[in-house]
Amino acid sequence: MSRRKTVYRKAVEALREQLEGLEQDEELLARAKLLVARYSFIHVHQALRYLALLGDEAEQLLGASEESVMKTIRVNTLLAGVEELTERLAEKGVVTRRHPYLWYGLVVEETPYPIGALHEYMQGLYTVQGPASMMVVPALSPEDARRIADMCAGAGVKTSQIAQHNPSAPIIAADINRRKLLALKNNMSRLAVLNVAALHMDARQLPELGRFDSILLDAPCSGEGLLPFQRGRWPRSFGDILSRVELQLELLDAALDALEPGGAVVYATCSISVEENEYVVSTLLESRGDFEVEEPSYTAGSPGVARYIGLDLDPSVSRCKRFFPHRHSTEGFTICRLVKTS
Repeated sequence: MSRRKTVYRKAVEALREQLEGLEQDEELLARAKLLVARYSFIHVHQALRYLALLGDEAEQLLGASEESVMKTIRVNTLLAGVEELTERLAEKGVVTRRHPYLWYGLVVEETPYPIGALHEYMQGLYTVQGPASMMVVPALSPEDARRIADMCAGAGVKTSQIAQHNPSAPIIAADINRRKLLALKNNMSRLAVLNVAALHMDARQLPELGRFDSILLDAPCSGEGLLPFQRGRWPRSFGDILSRVELQLELLDAALDALEPGGAVVYATCSISVEENEYVVSTLLESRGDFEVEEPSYTAGSPGVARYIGLDLDPSVSRCKRFFPHRHSTEGFTICRLVKTS
């Protein structure tokens, strides 16, 4: 086994020990069981973790519903201005207001039609995107990048957002799922994005393509940030979380290998779990030592978590940004901007 694989495995096992220790706390376990009785869509392991992370605030998180999350669209500034689109939608009875954290986002307050079925959508003037999801690319700040990669691009929603910030630099959009890349191709065509090359590949092989000065890694995760939505309400055990951490470590390690010194990678997940976010970043900070955590340029969101279930993480992970449904009226997201130092 390679040295890096050994580091990953040890990190996962150390995390497993700490998580399993939560079940030994009788008072915490009793509180967790009460939460499970009220919110049957969670596993007792989730309740334990949420109580450890948020304390009494855990119930507010679990009580958040789809109605409490802003319904948002992202104006495609390659084709339309914000005021122009706002006026066109208003003529059709669609009531919007500005996204509270991002200038080219709109919150849809009322609409007589499905928001993805309007002519303006078909024309590529906007795309549907979650309010916290929109905050990932601004954290990357790819405006001056010369070579950009989106490692787990999926259908390309964030890829197209990168192109709004930098419509001229080549963007490599990689994904291991061929069907998602077909959706990406359709989205790039609809949104008039011309600077993307899609590659069907395992993103862990990104360093084989050379160096990049701006990399987005929206990593595969548990999706715990989607708890307000019916599709996100399924029980997650400790094992469900731990099964993702090793892959996330491998992906972020590859991103850092492919990053030019002075370049930035944004590591993000639609998860509120510390295990999949700050723990991953802190583990690689300790094992690599060639990058640092830098706070995004915006002030929105809560700070990252540096102490959790007895784990003292690198203090700099507090510079990450967290979005919670019950605090920010968004889906749950964690966003970390990392800058390569050597």
